[in-house]
Amino acid sequence: MTDHQRPDGAGGSLRILALEPFLGGSHKAFLDGWRAHSRHDFTILGYPDYKWKWRMRHSALGFAEKIRNDKMRGSGWDVIFCSDMLDLAQFKGLAPRVANLPAVCYFHENQLTYPVRDERERDLHFAFTNMTSALAADEVWFNSEFHRASFLEGLDKFLSRMPDNSPVMVPGKIKQKSRVVPQGIYPMPQRGERRAGPIRILWAARWEHD
Repeated sequence: MTDHQRPDGAGGSLRILALEPFLGGSHKAFLDGWRAHSRHDFTILGYPDYKWKWRMRHSALGFAEKIRNDKMRGSGWDVIFCSDMLDLAQFKGLAPRVANLPAVCYFHENQLTYPVRDERERDLHFAFTNMTSALAADEVWFNSEFHRASFLEGLDKFLSRMPDNSPVMVPGKIKQKSRVVPQGIYPMPQRGERRAGPIRILWAARWEHD
């Protein structure tokens, strides 16, 4: 996309259709923070943040039905923004009215390299959905360079497992339209005196697998 088409570009205000199948936690915080500090106009469609597997499977159909709803027929958007939880390719097929809009897919995580106790437990269907969503997007954003690199490397290994007709060009296509867009954080609160030196951040990540 050109600069004036990008949600973060230097052009005028855009009307963004934001689709979030898992509207909670860091996914919701990211959208809320962006909207609060943005000049753009957001329409956010989302589902509560539970039963993530069902969200990945049904949200494309559910969002497409909402777009066809009478209440939304008068809405006009300039760009689609979605997270990795959406099957973007399926959504575009089910929502022809918005299928030609430029689309950005933001990867908070991915189902190809997300940690599992036993690799045999991994549902590769969801990994394939992540791949086709990235292919269907005009731009693919990752929240860190480590995430971007590990996804592309994992995708190479994943495709090498196919018995035949492996689309080996896919990782390169996704890499060309990918970039790193870190999640913002609010300023650190100032609470009295502190020792000199850099701010130290404790990342309280997950302590167990789903």
